[in-house]
Amino acid sequence: MRLWNFLLSISLIAAAGLGLLVLSGGARGFAASSLEAQLLVQDFPVPNGFGIDPNRVAGFMADQLRQRLDNDLGIRLTLKANVIKKVKEFALPRLMNVVVVKSMMRDIPELSAVLDLGAFRRTLTGQISTTAAVQDVALTVPGALLAEVNGEKVKVTTTSTGMTALELGDMASGQVHQVTIWLGESALGNDLGRTIRVGAERGTRGRVLLWGAQGWFGADLEALRWSRWLVGTILGGTLLFGLASLILPLLTGRQVRARRDQERYRSQNGSHDNNYIKYK
Repeated sequence: MRLWNFLLSISLIAAAGLGLLVLSGGARGFAASSLEAQLLVQDFPVPNGFGIDPNRVAGFMADQLRQRLDNDLGIRLTLKANVIKKVKEFALPRLMNVVVVKSMMRDIPELSAVLDLGAFRRTLTGQISTTAAVQDVALTVPGALLAEVNGEKVKVTTTSTGMTALELGDMASGQVHQVTIWLGESALGNDLGRTIRVGAERGTRGRVLLWGAQGWFGADLEALRWSRWLVGTILGGTLLFGLASLILPLLTGRQVRARRDQERYRSQNGSHDNNYIKYK
């Protein structure tokens, strides 16, 4: 077998075998890092006009308080008319303006979540695991607005480069964190597969496996189920062809060598027989 034939056969076998492993999900163990993030990205559609307008909330609360001042008998008996007038004309506008209402709503976690809900565009769900003890684990996610780790809300920080990140702290060997992250408008223009990173102290870089991204080469394999079988069949045929191109020359070479040995043996026996006849 020639060297180029051998190298070509080995290349076909390796490429087709690796492709079949990828399709079957068995290639995740190759070049795996001790720190790994497995995430699924999904769109987060929000109905048009959804959200809370702080202007409407401030106006509604001010109107309700004015009506209460006019209708509440206890207040009218306790406060003088000029005091009630000052409260309505001076105090209420300062207490119930848009800035105050926004600050109040942000200070209430439930209302703050509702305000952020209108800005959500995508979600990231999955887990972060490690097979070795690591410290100061962080996950950088562009456009992150809200995050939960193991069902508890955590703070989204901003790095020195302006990238939003999720700090997970120290992780013991075998520890797994379930994460859910809500992304804003700025995440739509980023290639999440390249911008999402997980790492730890001392320059430790983990591996990020991302599912659900759209627009990449081969994304239709997820939607067209028959295409997976087509690609698998082609890879399987290529693998068989590579094996055949590697085995058949070996078998053929053995047959040729065996035939040559038989011819050599016959020629040697034939010469011995001729010498014997001449001797007789």
